[in-house]
This record gives sequence, structure tokens and C-alpha cells, in this order.
Amino acid sequence: MSTSLASPVGRTRTLASAPDRLRFGQVSCAKFNAGYFNAYARLAERDDLAFILHLGDYIYEASNTPPKSQTPGADIGRPFDPLHECRTLDDYRRRYAQYHADPDVQAVHAAHPFIATSDDHELADGAWRDGAQEHKPERDGPWSERRAAAFRAREEWLPVRRPDPADPERTYRLVRFGDLADLFLLDTRSRRDEPVPAPAMHERSRSALGPAQRAWLFDGLAASRARWRILGNPSVLARTWNDALPEDVRHALMKLKMIDLDLTGPDWDQWDGYPAERSALLAQLRDRTDADIVLSGDVHVGMANVLHDRETMDGWPVAVEFVNTSLTSQNLDDKLGWAPLTQSLPLVEAFLRGMPHVRWVDLDSHGYSLVTVAREQVTCEWWAVDGILERSTGEWRVAEWTVRHGEVDLIPTEDGEPVTEPLFQA
Repeated sequence: MSTSLASPVGRTRTLASAPDRLRFGQVSCAKFNAGYFNAYARLAERDDLAFILHLGDYIYEASNTPPKSQTPGADIGRPFDPLHECRTLDDYRRRYAQYHADPDVQAVHAAHPFIATSDDHELADGAWRDGAQEHKPERDGPWSERRAAAFRAREEWLPVRRPDPADPERTYRLVRFGDLADLFLLDTRSRRDEPVPAPAMHERSRSALGPAQRAWLFDGLAASRARWRILGNPSVLARTWNDALPEDVRHALMKLKMIDLDLTGPDWDQWDGYPAERSALLAQLRDRTDADIVLSGDVHVGMANVLHDRETMDGWPVAVEFVNTSLTSQNLDDKLGWAPLTQSLPLVEAFLRGMPHVRWVDLDSHGYSLVTVAREQVTCEWWAVDGILERSTGEWRVAEWTVRHGEVDLIPTEDGEPVTEPLFQA
């Protein structure tokens, strides 16, 4: 006698119509052994979202006893499987399987489709085209084999039609929402030149995108006729370094890997480490300064930024950037053992004084963002969960900022009412 098992019923949406407005979740940085995925659970409960935009670090490949360059997990009974760092196809498959056995991961995937790009931890910490910070060929084998295994496991667990059928390692692609928005999903890790410090990082030939992706992006931006052009950008585009910042702020940013370990310059692992190409990208955005939004992740903090066409970030404003907090990966209070939103608050004030292009920052919260794209404006809301060290249900809206079409400026709207009606309709 045969038996059959029925899986839970999920739902999805199609892009069959041209929406007048669009609402979706924005997330990144889900470290399994750092906490529970309460933010996924809250997103799963929402019925007003078209999809979840995942900006990378969907998994962490790390060991449960990581090297000094990485933060240890929390002692809450959620060790990685396998315990060692993922290096082989079986390792990556087991890590994805562990994530997908989590009830909150299952719930959010059943409730919403995902549109995802990748960051470095889908491969290895500090990944670049021909290697990674923590990859040792004499110990880990050839990088090309490890990279291929990581991308294969990712495709098995996050299936999507390949942008290029001949390239199983390509994650950058364009998603069109009628004439409302063009979403350019970027890969700023796996095709980039190796991160290097100054002065070499200033060489004009250095690329975070790689030549093929850069040509695709610049051509796509020039050809786009959508009301809004949106970049799904895994690493922060705004400058996060200023030599006038006080030492205590520099120390905090170093802990977050937003500046160099010696406190005297930028972190060359971010866009700060590719200034020539960033300037070229900002010049592309300058050609249409009324309609560009950058959505970013990776640094585990929430930010609302105005992007300028000079490296000093005081030139012509060309776009706004919304950076989501992490789902669980450690931010400042976790790393320093502080209570949330306490000792970090004076640092926030000093950081904002020294970085005028940053309009708002949250160094402590975990959660997700909600982005609402309408024809006349785009709004981002930052939502925080009440903790990650145990399963919980509390959340609150931390901040809300809006940019109007035709104006490159950010308007705080924290007192507005959250939108509850479905926002994916023609």
C-alpha cells in the first residue's frame, strides 16, 4: 500500500500586469546561529506584499567556531549544520537544508515569492572573483570548485530561471514592473576585483561589478524608460568614512566593518573600496536624477542616505539609498554587549553630524524594511523585531522616509500611518 504526503500550500504572484504601485519587503543577512528569524515570521503574517527582495547573505557559510575576522554566534542552541565552514557541495546543501527546516523560513517562503541576489556569505566571507578572505586553497581546495558548489546549492534551494542559461553563476538580472519600475539586481562580490587598501584601491580600472555586469548595468540604465530605476545593491553605495569622525564613532564603525581596522580610512570591502567605478555609476544616475532608488544591505544597520556625484558626498544629489538592518547578523549592541538603543545613541548623533549625506541611521535593531513604490513617490519603512535570542512576536516601526518623483531629497514621515491595503494592483 502506498502513502502520499501533502506539503503545506504556498502562494505566489505573477508579473502579468503593469502595477500603478508596488509594495515589497527588503531584507538581508540571516545568520542562523546568531538568532531566531522573527523578522521572517512577521513578514509571513503580512498580506500586503508583492514579494520579498533579498539582498544577500541568505545563508552564512561560516564555521560554528569562526576565525577572528568573524563574530561568534549566540549561545542559544542554534549551531550551524555542518559545524565546520561550508566548502563542498554537500556542505552547502546541508546549510541550505538547515535554513529551510526553520519554521519561520518555511512560513515566509509559503507566504511570498522571493526575488534575490547574492552577497559574499553564500560563497565565503570576503569573496571576490578568484578567491575569498577566508579561503585557503591548500586547505579548502580550488576556489573555482568551491564557488561552483556554492552556486549550485543556491540554485537548488532558491530556484529561478537563469538570466543566462549558459552561466549558472550569474545572479545579476533585470526585473520589470510594467512602466512603473525597473529593478536591477546586482552582484557586487563574485565578479569583483580583489578588495585592496589605498592607494591601490583608487586605480581607475578596478571594478566591483566586473566588465560584463558593468556594461549590462550601464546600458540598462541608459535604456530604461520606467518611472523609477531601482538598484538592488548588496553592499552600501554611500560613503561610510569621514576622517573628521571622532574616535569613539570610528571604533563603532570598525566593529561594524564600515571602516578600516586601523580606524584611519574606509573599508575597502564595500563600494568605498572601488571609488572610481562608484563615481562612474553615480555619473550614470546623474543623467536622470529624478527617479533613482538604491536599496542596499550587508552592514547590519539601517540607513537613509542621499547619494552625491562626488567622492566627498557633497556634490550634486543624484539618488537616495535605503539600507535595511540585518535579520539576525550581529550589529553594534550585539558586538559590544550593550542593551539595544542605549549606549549607541550618542554615537548615532555624532555619526550624523559628521556624515551629512546620511539622514538617519540605526546601529542596533534587527528586522526588515518595507518599500512602497507609487508613481509620485517611494517610501521606505524600517520595522524592528523585539529580539532575536528567542522566538517572539513583537515589532514596531522605527522610521519612515519618502522621496518624491523629481526631487532627490528625503522627507521624514515617521508619524504616518502604516499602509495596510494590498499594494500590487493595476
